[in-house]
Amino acid sequence: MFRTQRKLNRPAIPLVQLLDFVPRPGMRWIVSGKPKPSSEGFSINFKVGPAEQDDIAFHFNPRFVKRQVARNARTNKAWRSDHEDSTPYFPFEKYKHFQVEITCLADGFEVKVNGESFTKFKHRYDLHRITHLNIDGQVDVDSVEFGYVGNDRMSMFTLPLDRRLTRGSEMIITGRATADKFGFNYHCGPDATYDYAFRFSPEFGAQRVVRNSMVRQKWNPNAEFISSYFPFRQRELFTIRCVCHNDKFSVYVNDVHFCDFTYKVPLYRVSYFEIDGGIDIENVTVQ
Repeated sequence: MFRTQRKLNRPAIPLVQLLDFVPRPGMRWIVSGKPKPSSEGFSINFKVGPAEQDDIAFHFNPRFVKRQVARNARTNKAWRSDHEDSTPYFPFEKYKHFQVEITCLADGFEVKVNGESFTKFKHRYDLHRITHLNIDGQVDVDSVEFGYVGNDRMSMFTLPLDRRLTRGSEMIITGRATADKFGFNYHCGPDATYDYAFRFSPEFGAQRVVRNSMVRQKWNPNAEFISSYFPFRQRELFTIRCVCHNDKFSVYVNDVHFCDFTYKVPLYRVSYFEIDGGIDIENVTVQ
């Protein structure tokens, strides 16, 4: 199950937390805690695997001896030479409460400390390869929270599927539309260069639902439209359930059958589920 809001209370340190989604622009993590009285430093890491030696896409490391905050990435098990150490000030004190807010943007990670803008770190690593959040060092963590920034999020998340879709597989989305359109995609890879087995996209301006597929980076010119009945209203809670059959997807909206879509791409090739557009998601369940 995937939820758009998560909170871990007083996790054990070191923390190695598996992310059951791929980080995307608009996602935000808030770490609250206190460095230990004897602390020399601690680190917050977005990692490409759970092992200590695995690569790190973003390493945020306050160091009390030099009163610096190091930022770096580790690729091919080696720290990069384009590391960053200088900051306008050092905002941490031993055993004084802090709050570090890390937001994923399209071009980098933005960091606020205690509500104040602190630094930005340009992406050095493909976001879709990040799998774990790691917190280590001499620190007591009160909580780790995950959420989204803003309401009209034009790029939501990509969820890697831990097993192949088969007959009877279901995806259930509960949420509210916040803009002119949104969509969900059964995707054959982590980014837009891969095939789309199925895209389902309600468009509020035209009061229609568009269904399509993309193969070899070309959308099918014969997209399928439904305009005779439009079951969505902005800001009203809806539930979409998509069921896999032998030859088609069946979509139910608010427990009423809405449409079918015949497979254009073999079901076994689907490896990711993606949601985009203006939507507040309450819950996504894979069954």
